[in-house]
Amino acid sequence: MKQLIEDLFKFNRYLLGSGYDNALEYLKHLIGLEVIEVPSGERLGTWEVPRAWEVKDAWLKYEGKKLLDYKKNPLCLVVGSLPFKGKVSYKTLVKHLYTSDEKPEAYPYEYAFYEKDWGLCIPRSEVKKLKKKGKYEVMIDTKEFDSTLKIGVHTIKGKTDREVLLFAHLDHPYQANDNLSGVACLVGLAKKLKCQHTIKIIFCPETIGSIAYAFKRDISKVDFVIAVDMVGNDETLLIQKTFRQNSDLDCASHLALTGLGINFRKGHFRMLIGSDEYVFNDPAIDIPAIMVSRWSEEWKDYHTSDDTPDKIKMGKIREAQRFIQKVIEITENDFIPVRNFKGPLFRSKFQAQSVDKRFNRNLDYLFYLMNGKRSLSLLCCLAGVPWDFAFNLLNKLKNENLVSYLSKEKFYKAAP
Repeated sequence: MKQLIEDLFKFNRYLLGSGYDNALEYLKHLIGLEVIEVPSGERLGTWEVPRAWEVKDAWLKYEGKKLLDYKKNPLCLVVGSLPFKGKVSYKTLVKHLYTSDEKPEAYPYEYAFYEKDWGLCIPRSEVKKLKKKGKYEVMIDTKEFDSTLKIGVHTIKGKTDREVLLFAHLDHPYQANDNLSGVACLVGLAKKLKCQHTIKIIFCPETIGSIAYAFKRDISKVDFVIAVDMVGNDETLLIQKTFRQNSDLDCASHLALTGLGINFRKGHFRMLIGSDEYVFNDPAIDIPAIMVSRWSEEWKDYHTSDDTPDKIKMGKIREAQRFIQKVIEITENDFIPVRNFKGPLFRSKFQAQSVDKRFNRNLDYLFYLMNGKRSLSLLCCLAGVPWDFAFNLLNKLKNENLVSYLSKEKFYKAAP
């Protein structure tokens, strides 16, 4: 995973263009990909596939001395910047300069894919050194041209044709945790996952890529989506809930976190940050989707030149992998249990009695809440019982015809 991140970091990965395409080709040789292509200008709902953007050169000079040089530091140019050539005053220049409030010594990663203007990025500490008198010479040599947006799809055939989609965006030039950590996470999972579901691991430009996938592919068999973004830093794992907030996928996520003993935070849909889960939660599409991340306001390297491969923590990526595997395991084994007995369960008979009175009470709640409509994952969340314990206990009860299983025609509908 480490080598993959270091290699892909070298590619200038815009939404469309040779840098992104080369990165996708790199992945194609590792795990095999079907590549979907959508041409510039194609309408996708209210969105439109943008044109490719290419940079020949860019710089900023004052009195003949280069202050910014694209060839030495590509992040000094706003991604998507319009071309510009001319002399400007300090007052005009600062209107087109971008800095990072969080990291004053770093170059920010800024982009203008859709709101077009020219712009340059510079450390905030350097802005203070700029002279207010005289003229600054700006040269930005960029161009746009029609191309194709490319989406890479790695398919792991399951026992059914029901699908789970795992997304990681491949764009963001010269950013490592955002999101080469997510890419590395899914490449590693491609070699580990063996599921009932057919798993589709998808690499795409963020947002516009997932929108294109949703519009161009048959998603009628998709049961849920997990977007993976920024999982290689030292922050606590963050799970952002589905738009529904009470789906079985949300329950499975909670049970996976608590069952694995992972420190975690939760956020409501898009309240903290968002990525490719965004489009699938749209009620007009209505596929539950969560985002797995380690984004935090305390992580100051976000969208700056300090987001580099040397800071990636491989153990944190592996922890995210374990979480995703556990979520899929829980959802695939989930079912609606039906009680076939009356009165309290004789817990000792089934090795379910605990010295912890609170746990015994929670277990009683699990059965009392069992109304033939709620999934086991929801019951576990409501009663506060670990998934593995409940699943194993109910298998014992099923073998004695004390509990029946109702399979769910389609997983992950909103819980009753």
